[in-house]
Amino acid sequence: MFKRILMAHDSSLCGWNAFDVALDLARKYGAELIVLHAIDTSSVPDIPHKDVLIKPLEERAKKLEEEVKKRLEESGIRGKFVVVRDRPVDAIVRSAEEYGADLIVLGARGLGIVSGYLLGSVSTKVVLTSKKSVLVVKGDAPAASRL
Repeated sequence: MFKRILMAHDSSLCGWNAFDVALDLARKYGAELIVLHAIDTSSVPDIPHKDVLIKPLEERAKKLEEEVKKRLEESGIRGKFVVVRDRPVDAIVRSAEEYGADLIVLGARGLGIVSGYLLGSVSTKVVLTSKKSVLVVKGDAPAASRL
């Protein structure tokens, strides 16, 4: 049923919960798992030495990549880790098309109806804008980064 799964990972605990679900689905269907991490530089002002502001985001992405690759290898799942510098929603929707994903998997932080509406929700926007099927993994995990 699924040959290629795109999993959007933000390095949060919710992201790790969604990764576990995506890993399980990839195992069950023999699918390739593409793990996408978006570095959103849109809010970083275009100033001299802005790389100082972006460097911690890139370091976090590198740590995430190491852990994801380790877990993919341990599980025997075909996959890869991709970093995109773009707004998360745009990166997820575009990458799913580019990689020919059959399914997008991502976590929901559980902001609730009012907060999600006022603040905007990546998962909601992906569901509404993607032509691909989307699995939103809900959980009670806090948004704090695991790494």
